[in-house]
Amino acid sequence: MTATVNGTTARAATAETSLESSAHQALVTWLTETHPQPGTPVPIREFARVLGMSRTPVRSAVSRLHERGLLSYDPSVGFTVAVPSPTSLYELFDLRLMIESHSLRRFTEQETYRAPAALHDLVTEASDLADRVVDDPDQYMAFRDNDSRFHKMLVQMSGLPRLIALHEELDLSIHVTRAGREAPLNRQRLDSSVAEHQAVVDALDRGDAVGAREALESHILRVRDQTIVFLSRPRPVSL
Repeated sequence: MTATVNGTTARAATAETSLESSAHQALVTWLTETHPQPGTPVPIREFARVLGMSRTPVRSAVSRLHERGLLSYDPSVGFTVAVPSPTSLYELFDLRLMIESHSLRRFTEQETYRAPAALHDLVTEASDLADRVVDDPDQYMAFRDNDSRFHKMLVQMSGLPRLIALHEELDLSIHVTRAGREAPLNRQRLDSSVAEHQAVVDALDRGDAVGAREALESHILRVRDQTIVFLSRPRPVSL
């Protein structure tokens, strides 16, 4: 009887964990693909209905995102998308700078190295996307995805699994924090990003480890400062 009870309990716990994981993924998708504005209430009841589960696993998933600072809590309105501050953005981008720069350092400590072919391919893809985004703004999400894959690959080149996992968590935080607060789309902005990625790749191909890190760090700092400038602008008031 004890074994049966324990087995049932274990299966119930596993099922609950699975439901929470599904709810967590749905919430992450909501945050990263629909770009709810900071201060938007989290529709816990609606998530539970759409996912076909009780509100308990959804609340657990919401709590995890709250602990990471992606959601805020106010007793009067419940959980909402967190309102980012310049201080939090500085911290996130500083962490990103340290992780990616260290990853490049690790990669370039090899006796011989060159930028992986896949990194070249990502820059080429970004250039093609930049051409299309100007005429079709809907393509910007593909451009952003390309940017995320480029930076993720730089960290993967370190060969350090824990660093890769930490960077993935950080990338999500930055993505959500920047939602709806980016600079207006224009060709100069897109071309700058492509050129800065290309500079990192070119330095790696030359065997210039210091130059690669400097190009990467300059790129990250430019994006950070650009993001903070737009974050600091007054938000329009809806009438």
